[in-house]
Order: sequence, then C-alpha cells, then structure tokens
Amino acid sequence: MINRNPIAFRGVEQLAEELKRTAGTLKAPVVVVSADAAATHQAVVRVMEASRLAGLTQLTFTTQSAK
Repeated sequence: MINRNPIAFRGVEQLAEELKRTAGTLKAPVVVVSADAAATHQAVVRVMEASRLAGLTQLTFTTQSAK
C-alpha cells in the first residue's frame, strides 16, 4: 500500500515508479515501512530497493509493542 491505497506489485521498478510519482514535489519525502510478522524479509527488501531506485533516501520503520 502507498498512502493507504493498495498497489499491485509487478516488480521493483514498477514500485519505484509508484513511489516516485507519489513523492511528487515533496521537499523531503519519507518512506515508512510498516510490515507485520507475516511479511517476508524479501518483501521488505523489495520496498527498500524500490525506494533507492526512486531516489527516496529517507526510510524508516514502524513498530508495534507486543500485546
């Protein structure tokens, strides 16, 4: 999802284009990765790679405390 909108993953390059388009003209866009326990390591790495390809260097992760 990007900005709460579902995005069909068709490849890292396509995701990079989606990220770049969403960032638009923002001065300092931040990519926030919010992955739950079911997310694979590879899925997170793909988002990181797409961010790099899009030129988005500010990347952070959200966390949840155990209930």
